[in-house]
Amino acid sequence: MNQYETTIIVDPVLSGDEIKQTAQMYVDFLKKEDCEIVHIEEWGVRQLTYPINKRSSGAYFTIEYKNDKSDLIDKLELAFRRDDQIIRYLTIKLDKHGVQYNIDKRAGKIGKIKNEEAATEEKAEA
Repeated sequence: MNQYETTIIVDPVLSGDEIKQTAQMYVDFLKKEDCEIVHIEEWGVRQLTYPINKRSSGAYFTIEYKNDKSDLIDKLELAFRRDDQIIRYLTIKLDKHGVQYNIDKRAGKIGKIKNEEAATEEKAEA
């Protein structure tokens, strides 16, 4: 079974509920296509590196899922292109290293939690 990760940037002009409904609409789409949802992460509203459609920020969501259908990504990206609320999207197929990295990240072995522990240890030493 192939594992994918899709990151979408939703237009921040929408209300908080509308932003979550937009992301949930695509989660429901994936479930309808018999995908197994592994993890959903909401990053919140973040500043964009460069303006897109006269917007300088966007609400980020990452959806990690498993599926075997070969035409699923085409259907999903067509839906993204048709939706005016989606500013940008990116879908990648994860290899075994990408899958393991995401598992370790969720377990706290990589990233923010690990960095906070290192900072706490540095303060204790000082």
